[in-house]
Amino acid sequence: MYDVMIVDDEAMVREGLKALISWEEYGFRVIDTARNGKEGFTKYRQLSPDLMIVDIRMPEVDGLSLIESIRAEDSAIHFIILSGHSDFNYAKKALGCQCDDYLLKPLDEDELIDSLKKVYGRITRHHQVHELVERVQEKQVEMVLTELLEGTPLSEIPIGKEHNFFATDYQVALVENRQDRLTKQLKRLIEEQEEGYVIPFPEYIVIVCKNRFLQKRGKDHRYHLFAKWLEEEELHACAGSKVVNLADIYESYQSAKRLYEKKFFVEKGRLFTADQLVDRSKPEAPEFSLESYADRLYYSIDIGNMEGCVAIIEELKNVVIVHLQEEKEIKVALFQLYSNILHQLVRSHPNMEGVLEPLVMNAGDIYQFEHLPGIMAFLTKQLKYVIDCMDNGQPDLLLRKMIALIHKDYAKNLRLETLASVFNYNRAYLGKLFKNYTGEYFNTYLDKVRIENGKRLLQKGYKVYEVAEKIGYANVDYFHRKFKKYVGVSPSTFRKRHDHLQVYHD
Repeated sequence: MYDVMIVDDEAMVREGLKALISWEEYGFRVIDTARNGKEGFTKYRQLSPDLMIVDIRMPEVDGLSLIESIRAEDSAIHFIILSGHSDFNYAKKALGCQCDDYLLKPLDEDELIDSLKKVYGRITRHHQVHELVERVQEKQVEMVLTELLEGTPLSEIPIGKEHNFFATDYQVALVENRQDRLTKQLKRLIEEQEEGYVIPFPEYIVIVCKNRFLQKRGKDHRYHLFAKWLEEEELHACAGSKVVNLADIYESYQSAKRLYEKKFFVEKGRLFTADQLVDRSKPEAPEFSLESYADRLYYSIDIGNMEGCVAIIEELKNVVIVHLQEEKEIKVALFQLYSNILHQLVRSHPNMEGVLEPLVMNAGDIYQFEHLPGIMAFLTKQLKYVIDCMDNGQPDLLLRKMIALIHKDYAKNLRLETLASVFNYNRAYLGKLFKNYTGEYFNTYLDKVRIENGKRLLQKGYKVYEVAEKIGYANVDYFHRKFKKYVGVSPSTFRKRHDHLQVYHD
């Protein structure tokens, strides 16, 4: 639909023309009218119509003067002249101003329709040619930039004078390419706003951004629209290094490609840069022990400490990034860790089997996630669900859970330092709380629980070294000293006495 403005000093003509025909039927719509040439020129600049129907004789500024003024700055607009006189000189001047037609008043409906059909065809052909030229220029721009991105020196690329690539700086961004519509949307967001150039590649869409566009962040409305679009589409996106010269966009592109290969480690829907990734070369990164993290998370769950779980999962994420290289390797490790935790919980909480079994069955969901933050969020959500299903709302929960944990897992390498880190407590403070609650120091309480269980095993006929191993003492001599300290006799003597009593009773 093309826009029409009617300019005539007679109100009856203006309104009569609007009602004379069904404009939409012929591809036009009347958007406004003007009473004279001066008002017509003002409204032309405001509305930019495709066609103006202009009376040739008007006060102040006549029709020909109006057309000459507009034509001086717009070669594409179309005109139909109206006149009450069949004057060859007027017609000659109108043709000189590149008018499309010269119609006499009173207007004949059929003549107007024929004239509109001609104008419609001319405007349509002009638009088609213009669009074709734009597409050719767009392809030429893509070809130049593609060659630069592939490493061709700028000096070897012919660039026409019609292409102005000048900018204060350049930065290449890569956006995940899933559908053709994404390229079209990005062109509207970036190219039409003259913020850069958009080039579709098979795996991703390349954006060559200009003039610090990606540094504007929250300060710029257009960047806000781009960021919102990324979030709504849930796309992977990254930005390479910023360069000053057009010839150097290859370097920015290469740095962006290296980042894109690490997209698994970052969340979708946000543009990420190199400084947002954990440095894999950090020497202070702790060693990665799957069993250690599984145990710490298990203990945190067992005592209802969700804050501890969150802290451990965040630490685990950073350690995984440093120590494991491939997506598949990471998913296998986290699947094993999650399964380990769930199976420990099933063994230690048989009453919760109905809650835990479905989680065990669905542990493989980890492999469906496209990025590491999604997996960590999944683990956090699942562990919170488990904790919520356990009765954890009673007083003195932490200390009672610690005691229950000791009685259940005395054979494991339980240490106050480990539990303090799980609870996010200071070691000395937690030890003091434990002493006030139980009347015993942590290690003393643990030793006594182990010795009581050792006595039970000795009475069942286990050998001393077997008992030591089963109750958590790796060194038999150390077990011997502890046993004698709390029982008053050595393990072997205790075992012999029990054997003697057993024979006596028999």
